[in-house]
Amino acid sequence: MNFVTTSFVLFFLPVLCIGWLLRSRPAVYKHFLIAASLFFYGNLGTEYLILLLSVAFLNWGSAALLGKVSHGFARKLIVASDVSIHVLILAFFKYAESFFLWFNDCLSLNSPLRHWLLESGAGDILLPAGLSFYTFQGLSYVIDHFRNSDRPARSFADVLAYIAFFPTIMAGPIMREQDFFPQLEGQPNDQRGFNEGMALILSGLFKKVALATYLSEHMVDPFFRDPESYASGAALVGIYAYSIQIFLDFSGYSDLAIGIGRLMGFRLPQNFDSPYRSLNLQDFWHRWHISLSRWLRDYLYIPLGGNRRGNRYVNLTVTMVIGGIWHGNSINFLIWGFFHGIGLVIVHAFGQLKKKLRFSTTSHHNRFLSVLSWLLTFHFVTLLWVFFRAKDLDEAQNVLKAVVSSHDGTPIPAMAVLIILLGLFMQWIGPACFRAFTMIQSRLPWPLQAIIVGLLGGVILSIGPEGVLPFIYFNF
Repeated sequence: MNFVTTSFVLFFLPVLCIGWLLRSRPAVYKHFLIAASLFFYGNLGTEYLILLLSVAFLNWGSAALLGKVSHGFARKLIVASDVSIHVLILAFFKYAESFFLWFNDCLSLNSPLRHWLLESGAGDILLPAGLSFYTFQGLSYVIDHFRNSDRPARSFADVLAYIAFFPTIMAGPIMREQDFFPQLEGQPNDQRGFNEGMALILSGLFKKVALATYLSEHMVDPFFRDPESYASGAALVGIYAYSIQIFLDFSGYSDLAIGIGRLMGFRLPQNFDSPYRSLNLQDFWHRWHISLSRWLRDYLYIPLGGNRRGNRYVNLTVTMVIGGIWHGNSINFLIWGFFHGIGLVIVHAFGQLKKKLRFSTTSHHNRFLSVLSWLLTFHFVTLLWVFFRAKDLDEAQNVLKAVVSSHDGTPIPAMAVLIILLGLFMQWIGPACFRAFTMIQSRLPWPLQAIIVGLLGGVILSIGPEGVLPFIYFNF
């Protein structure tokens, strides 16, 4: 169920009203939240709901076993089994279709098995929506219980509420146990949370409906379909357009998810912090998809050895390669993850070199270096988004070739250029605008607040297209 649809509004309004009435009764509220979340996810299909319940049961059972076992080897076996099953589930749904295609190609044209596989549709496996995100939450729950045997065991209802929480199940932010359960116990509804929630929802709608969808329909999709028809300058604008689109799309989704959570009485972790202001790649990953970056750091990079064991540069590269592969089975994602890993290695190595040389500069040089660092970081990230967006390596190469072409081509929509510039300016002015809006709203009477929110929401929806595209990260 897409957040930007009438069906979601019809679902959410009664859930919000009933939830506010039940908030002071934690036990009842928890079960109501579970029912709402299962209804929300169950709309995608019964088979998806069965998978969700299975993952929740697996994690609840693994953590319960860890609470009863003290022997070191047995505890490692339990957590290794839990992790292995999750990896197999993800691998099956993400890569089985590619395996079937490869296997079919290996068979002779007249093979009965080949004909049976093609006719049966055995390789037509759809990735369940949100699978990557709720499996990551489940894994963090079990691994944290493995690392800290003193953590109290939770009931199956608690674990299900945590994993199935409808504002985050589709594409995060990825929560940790300590983010969620204290808030599930019941907190009073507060006006500030409501104001922030409404402001975040308006922000998410504006980014997705008014800006990201326009870039997708009028610049990004046409350009990636036929990059050869664009001159070099227009091709570069097309690459910039996707860089801004994916920020607007995913941060817009995160704003909506966090805003909906705030209205439900939950403070969800921040997922974006003006990432295109970053002066180096390490800073970028501290600001982009923050909940996933922290998850990869805590549950992959550190267990690999982090900065303490082995080669930190190898650990960084392996972590980013796995992060790339997590996004999909295309070689493009492998390239994207590998070069982000190499970029992080260079940033870390340069930082170590500066410390050894005790490198220092004047304030004038610092400003120049800051601008240069920003330009290098932004363009490095932006060019790598080409591999993320392109459907295969050939398309990525055609897009990059178009940048150095010299012929005339399709004109650039002026509105696309304005949105690209606005998307960049939002990195600096966005947080201040959000704080100013919530401060002004909080000082107004409730009826006037409702009128302002309604008018702004109506304006945003009216300037958007007839149908809003699905969020990009629903594909992962």
